[in-house]
Amino acid sequence: MSEEKNEIVVFILRSRDSKCSECDADIGHHGFLRKEGERGLCLDCADLGELVFLPSGDAALTRRATKYSPLRAVAVEWSRSRKRYERKGILVSEEAIEKAEVECLADADARERKRERNAGRRAQLDADSPLPCAHSIPAHQRASRRRSPPMPAASTRAASAAAPQPRSSTPK
Repeated sequence: MSEEKNEIVVFILRSRDSKCSECDADIGHHGFLRKEGERGLCLDCADLGELVFLPSGDAALTRRATKYSPLRAVAVEWSRSRKRYERKGILVSEEAIEKAEVECLADADARERKRERNAGRRAQLDADSPLPCAHSIPAHQRASRRRSPPMPAASTRAASAAAPQPRSSTPK
């Protein structure tokens, strides 16, 4: 595998109007910008103009499009509320998306059956679990538990020893 294939190129999905530092083109609102130091480059100046945006949401399509694309980049956007960049999708070649869509359509039925089987297994595990789920506890009781004083150390040890061990949601 070449070194370029393993390199992750990150583009920022702009939330305000910007301009490319090299060609002075208007990137616009929700355009892609690659930061190189203090400079911001558009897709064409970063030699990735042939890539198209594939939004996140379909893991199988994203995984397969990444596999088939000779070039790829990750698209992120700054979240002001969380104060971090969040992944919004990938930039891959058009041919890779087409091949990935064909492959996903070919095995869509098998993936749906697997999802249904796993949902049934998870439902059975949840039904067998003696622990109450957070959604079954009324909101006012959850809030009062957060405000209550901590338990004494001896009570905490006894409670943790009696509690069942957590288990994975997927069977092994």
